[in-house]
Amino acid sequence: MIMRRIIMTLSAAALLCTGAIAQRKATPAAPTSSVTPQSLLERAEASLYRTGATVVDFSTQLQDKAGRSTGSTAGKMHLQGDAFRLEYGTITAVYTAGTLTYYDSAEHTLTISKPSQDELLQINPLYFLRSRAQGFASQLEGKSGATAVVAFTPQQKSNISRVVTTFQTSNGLPTQLVFTAKDKSVLTARVATVSPRTAYAASFFTLSAKSYPGCEVVDLR
Repeated sequence: MIMRRIIMTLSAAALLCTGAIAQRKATPAAPTSSVTPQSLLERAEASLYRTGATVVDFSTQLQDKAGRSTGSTAGKMHLQGDAFRLEYGTITAVYTAGTLTYYDSAEHTLTISKPSQDELLQINPLYFLRSRAQGFASQLEGKSGATAVVAFTPQQKSNISRVVTTFQTSNGLPTQLVFTAKDKSVLTARVATVSPRTAYAASFFTLSAKSYPGCEVVDLR
């Protein structure tokens, strides 16, 4: 099922912001003594969700509980407020106003659904930072001059058992998010660039059957 494919591709994710990250106007670095999980989440949200939009280029590799690679892909994420657009492989997905719509060019199918908060988090791991890890307990596990590591555990029933995130203390951007699922699968996503841009028109975050003549429409709402 394509929904399962999207979730398994981006759940249990590690989003690595490398040295190729595009520089943006950074939030001033917090003193080491003031580094807390909450301050890091606030800085991450400010860096990723400024006025306008943010474009994230990434690649992913999924491993099963035995550590075997079960697939990889490359894609692009467009973030703007609570809306996002995801493009990878044969999939184009948009989320806005509580509705997820995605088109699979391989199957010529347009699917519409209302994802739960848990599913939304798994589809777009960066929403974890947008929500400031709401519903998760946090603990600072370590810090160095440039980075800090925070572990998050869900406070409610979830398909995610643990999230370990490494943040850049200079601007709050994540260098690594490791989401471990209950089935012990882990997916690593490496980010090539994180770039700010002007806001998109609202139509950028919508998909309709008119754009894909003859496609099958599956409405799961």
